[in-house]
Amino acid sequence: MLKTYLKSKRAAFVAALLAFCGTTLADWEILSTQILGTPADGVEVLETQLKRQNPEGHVRLVATVFNSRSHSIRVLDSPKPGETRLASLMESRQAIAGVNGGYFEPDFTPVGLVIAEGKTLQKFKKAKLLSGIVATSPKGTLSIFRSSRFNPQPGTYREAIQCGPMLIENSAPVPGLNSEKIARRTAIATGSNNQAALIYLTSVTLADAAQILALPKILGTWQPATVLNLDGGSSSTLWARNTISLPEIKRVRNFLEIATKNRE
Repeated sequence: MLKTYLKSKRAAFVAALLAFCGTTLADWEILSTQILGTPADGVEVLETQLKRQNPEGHVRLVATVFNSRSHSIRVLDSPKPGETRLASLMESRQAIAGVNGGYFEPDFTPVGLVIAEGKTLQKFKKAKLLSGIVATSPKGTLSIFRSSRFNPQPGTYREAIQCGPMLIENSAPVPGLNSEKIARRTAIATGSNNQAALIYLTSVTLADAAQILALPKILGTWQPATVLNLDGGSSSTLWARNTISLPEIKRVRNFLEIATKNRE
């Protein structure tokens, strides 16, 4: 009897949770999606306009979409912390596209794991906010995973940044995200068939960002399976060659760059 009761309670909870998520997702409506440009073969920049009825809201999403079979992520440390802008760095490198990276202290010391070209620039850190890691293997395979799965073995990662919180897991919003603080957001996403994207959102809460990124076909033809929040707010910046430049307000310590694998 107790087992049956607990089973029915669990089923009722799951049903209520699904109903809640469905209602929340339905609050957001995609108004339009357009391709702003193609900074490189196999890389597209999408712009999506969204609205919400209750409470009323409007959000612009810009995403640089690529396939991780042909392209990978490179971590770039700022050559002049506190001075270097994303756009100037990307232009000097003749890069495809980039976005701001992880968190840092007021003196620009990185917070959490940072690995660039196989070199550990900052060690792994246990912290609630730093719940996820975006990394590439020595062969350039891209992945996003929980910090609890970090492998300390040298040589495991070629590039890595620890940040957070996780926004999407298993194609669903992560529960318990902040639903009050509104700010610009940046994130990195992965999906099925090696799909990936760098994402910029105008002012939303973390909970709203997760709900938006869980919408079907939010990135043109696909929906992210995993999304990691980057250092947003005044650090938010996204740039794509000959397409778009969304400047940061505050200079940052590091960046993520999209690079073709044959350049590695």
